[in-house]
Amino acid sequence: MALSSDTYQTVLIFHGLGSPARQLEPGEARFWLSRDRFCAILDRIAAMGPAAPLITFDDGNASDIGIALPELEARGLTAVFFLLAGRLDQPGSLRREEVTALAAAGQRIGLHGRDHRDWRQLDATGRQQEFRDARAELADLSGQAIDWAAAPFGLYDRRVAGRIATEGFGALFTSDWGQARQDGFLRPRNCIDAEMSEARLTEALNGHVALRRRPRRLIGLARKRLLPAGGAA
Repeated sequence: MALSSDTYQTVLIFHGLGSPARQLEPGEARFWLSRDRFCAILDRIAAMGPAAPLITFDDGNASDIGIALPELEARGLTAVFFLLAGRLDQPGSLRREEVTALAAAGQRIGLHGRDHRDWRQLDATGRQQEFRDARAELADLSGQAIDWAAAPFGLYDRRVAGRIATEGFGALFTSDWGQARQDGFLRPRNCIDAEMSEARLTEALNGHVALRRRPRRLIGLARKRLLPAGGAA
């Protein structure tokens, strides 16, 4: 049965654009796109009209405002920027005043945590820093209620989801591929990387999970959402 566009939407993840101005984490380079590649993808998104996917950015790289914002505005598009509060004002990352500028430009700010940590492993102090302190700082800078969160590295389990809900967030965005219910709490996203083929990009833009990938995805979802959670107490 086809999914109703009124109920479901595709959500995309972008990371860095252009040349990194900071040391990248292991494996991160593949998620950086050239400006030209990014613009070509934005052109496709803009041409999709009402069926266009929701655009999100993770990590709070300086390219969010240096490249992403002007290119979004040139096409009349908006995005959600999931930021790391602990990286603000660090080389290669957004400055605090730029968070304010993104919000003033009509972009939505979300929480990606403080220090890009695996949320499954947080203790009480870590949860205070990653969920509450970082959220309060981003709310103060943006003037927005920060009610959407995105799990670092796409890692989460049943316990993380429960805690994010308990903290009062309205949605937890993941990296699970597929389409997301617009009123759902767990919302899968489709990650754009520099190595993907045109066919894979088209799948991502439409939230389509290829038939050959569906069994693996379902097993992964079951492990994250249904099985007992691990991590710190």
